[in-house]
Amino acid sequence: MGRKKRPITGYGEGTIFFSNSQNKWMGQINIGRGDDGKMKRKTVYGKTADEVKSKLQQVRFDIYTGDFVHPSSITFEQLEKQILDDKLAMNEIQEQTYHRHMETLKRLASINKQPLQKINYSMLKHLMLSLVDEYADSTIRKIYMMLNQCFNEAVKRKIISESPMGDLKKPKSRKKERIVRALTIEEQKAFIESLKIENSRYANQFLISMFTGMRMGEVNALTIGDINTKFNFINIDKTISKGQHGEAFVNSTTKTKTGIRQVPINEAVKPIITQILNEYVPTEDGMLFHTSTGTLVASNTTNTEFQKIMKKYDIKDNNVKGDISQHSLRHTYATRCIEGNMPPKVLQTLLGHADIRITLDTYSNVFESFQAENVAKVDNYLSDLGIAI
Repeated sequence: MGRKKRPITGYGEGTIFFSNSQNKWMGQINIGRGDDGKMKRKTVYGKTADEVKSKLQQVRFDIYTGDFVHPSSITFEQLEKQILDDKLAMNEIQEQTYHRHMETLKRLASINKQPLQKINYSMLKHLMLSLVDEYADSTIRKIYMMLNQCFNEAVKRKIISESPMGDLKKPKSRKKERIVRALTIEEQKAFIESLKIENSRYANQFLISMFTGMRMGEVNALTIGDINTKFNFINIDKTISKGQHGEAFVNSTTKTKTGIRQVPINEAVKPIITQILNEYVPTEDGMLFHTSTGTLVASNTTNTEFQKIMKKYDIKDNNVKGDISQHSLRHTYATRCIEGNMPPKVLQTLLGHADIRITLDTYSNVFESFQAENVAKVDNYLSDLGIAI
């Protein structure tokens, strides 16, 4: 039988192929083992690969609701993955979010292979307490939400009668929070000077992030069509994300919905954009930036280069608290904007924050440092007006 396919990867996974002998698309999926211990498969047919894919999706749903597999054998991992697969198929979550959730699922290795009906409150409490020294509060929150989601769905599908979560509370992390800070003015100047010396392939990406506040994934995803010189702005509507196996891909949306925005080509970044456009060689994908092998540039690739430059030129001031990564370039832009008295609402829009509280919370220390200065300005203004007690 002639076929085009991807391999079957195991229980609950499927494969789609075109059968030359039957002149139609087919799909096969493992649905469990029979009484004789042999693996059973379900075969579906369709006129197109998408039709077969949809049918396999329904079979996977049936597997985890007990039509093919007895509810007592359905594991936490199987149900949670099926929930995430459904959300991805329904476009409730984006591919990058799906992969982040899958990474969270991996952290639940102690219960992943356990049948849902055998997981109890004590097991979950032990699991949550084991997280407090290893993970930050944000990661613990994601794990806690995933547990609730899976067990609530299991109750809804009548796989279990009630959630074993009970009154289990989310513990607080004991891990010291690492805060990524902005570059100081001296560090920023030193970094810019180092790029003039260092022949870095990613120098322009660093500078664009530093002078526009764009996330590095957004910078790496820029295409020639995103640069509008007529109206003088950069269009941001996508980002480079990391796939399940670590591969870089263009995600057709940004980190958040408000991340879709246009940022002005200001005077600081204009020479960089002009240089990029002058040196641009048309490519099939239209991307502005590639690695030396012609592949998409992932954020971890540019961060490795950033850290190498910082260390090589001894740029970091160790007397200033906080960690430095390439995300510091975005923080640096925001900090300089605040120092230049940019209103928080304007900064929120430029950074693509969903809520102004994110802007205020993220840069609260910078805003606070200018509080006394602004109060003094008001005092002087009132004095000039002759208003005093």
